[in-house]
Order: sequence, then structure tokens, then C-alpha cells
Amino acid sequence: MMGINRKFFFGIMLVFLIPIVLEPLIQSVYAEYKELNLKVNVSQNKARVVEEINPRIIVSTINIQAISSDISHILATDEQNNVLTTSKNGNIIRIDTLGASHVILTYDANILTKTSGIWNIDYNSTNINSTVVLPPASDIISVNNVPIDIKDGTITMPAGQVQVSYVIRSVSDNNFVVSWNGTTYPVQIITASKVEKFSFDHSSKSITLTLDNQAPLLTILPKSLISSPYMVSLDGNPTQFKKYYENTTDSWIRVDPTSGGIIKITGTTVSVPEFFSIQLLILVISMAMVLIFLNKKYTILKLR
Repeated sequence: MMGINRKFFFGIMLVFLIPIVLEPLIQSVYAEYKELNLKVNVSQNKARVVEEINPRIIVSTINIQAISSDISHILATDEQNNVLTTSKNGNIIRIDTLGASHVILTYDANILTKTSGIWNIDYNSTNINSTVVLPPASDIISVNNVPIDIKDGTITMPAGQVQVSYVIRSVSDNNFVVSWNGTTYPVQIITASKVEKFSFDHSSKSITLTLDNQAPLLTILPKSLISSPYMVSLDGNPTQFKKYYENTTDSWIRVDPTSGGIIKITGTTVSVPEFFSIQLLILVISMAMVLIFLNKKYTILKLR
């Protein structure tokens, strides 16, 4: 009798436990979609949200919770870049997926405010971690939760309420002086980034500096120090630049780096003479003067 009661008791326990254990698996199998990643790109006074979603191909519509109810310019495309029909109700976006297996959803979200020069981001990412990409030259003031990762103005935050405060640095002049063979050459770098580790290398005909983010920079470089044409690299890889102005003394070089790192501007020739070249020049002048003197002396003797 006791054995029967035990079997009955364990049977009852299994009836209650099996649904609890299998519930996450059942939900994942029968869920309408899976959210892959969510990125919030902040630029000036607006935020553009990009989210990737994998719907089940057997469903015709999915409902996505946006990070805010104040959104606009909604666009959804499938894996074939076909535009999908969308509608909005509060912070819920309905997408007619019609069998699509991959959807990219983008929209503008009004999640930015500014108080006393400080920008504040506030939104809710209920189901998924989110990545916030701040504008160039931004300094983070505070976050409401421990970030998963921070790198080059990009913050990955855990799911839930996200609040980030930051300021944007103003553009400033960075003036450096290169001294070579008793002559000084001014180099001016205009950017909102922090410029560090500036150096000039005569052997490689280059200047090198380190930036803390991807803010554009303008370098005013004396042509008497390094001449064009120029090459520019970021962390050893070629990067785009434009020499958009020059006069008789200087070249204006604009660089738009894709991230912070080491910028190197290299010229094909260095106008600054090397030490041995100065010695050679002195030797040539001395020999010329000796030859002139000997020639005059020979002429005088010949006339006598």
C-alpha cells in the first residue's frame, strides 16, 4: 500500500513539474520571432534604431515592442530587401512578415533630451540587450546600470530601462612645434578629439598622433616640413583623407577616421635638410670659394 502511495505521489509531482521544466523550451519553439540585436545610433539631436529579427516562417505577422512610444519613419525589410507593411499602436509595431525568415526594422525614436549642456538618453529595451552608438567626441557622464561593454563611444547595455548621459566636446586647436636643425615648424590640428602622443619622424617623412575617438580632424602642415603628395593611415591601415586647400607655405589635410587610434600622415619628400646635407653644402661652398680664389690668383700671375 505504501508503494502505491509513493508511485501516486511521484506521478502527481511529475504532472506539475514537467510543464514547469519544459515551459522555456515550449516558448522558444512556439515563439513568433527571435530578436537578434538592437542598436541605437545617436547623431546630433535624434536617435535611429536598427533591430534584426528572425520570425518563424509559418507566421504572417509579428508584434515588436519598440523602445519608445514616440517613434516615426518606420521601415521593415525582409531578407530579399522587400519592404514589409507596418503599423503602429503605442509602442507596438506590427509587421506583416508573410513568411519572411529575417527582418531588419528601423525607426526614429524621440528618446533624447538636453539639460544644461548635458544630453540624456532614456528608453526601454525589454527583451534584449542594446548597443548605443554615441556621436563622435562624446564623453559619458553617467549610466543607470553596469554596461556589458564600452568601446570607442559605443555602450552595450543589458535589457531593461536604459539611461545614458553624455556631453559632446567642442572643437579645439591643438598646436604643436617640430624642432629640426635649429628651426621650428608649427603644426596645427583642429578636432574635437583628444590628441595625444604627437611626434615627427624624419626618416619616415611622417607625423604621428593618437586620437581617442572618430571625430574628424584638420591638420595644417607646413610644406617646408613635409611635402605632398601625402598618405594617411589609421592603426597601420590606409584611411580616407582630403587635401582640400594649400597655399605657398601650408597644406590643409582633412581626415575622417572610422574610430579612435593612431593617425599617421606621411609625405613623399621631407624638405628639412639632413645634417650630412648641410655639411655637404658647406663643403661645396668652401671648394667653390677656393677655386674662385685660385682662379683669380692664376689670372693675376698670368697678367704679370
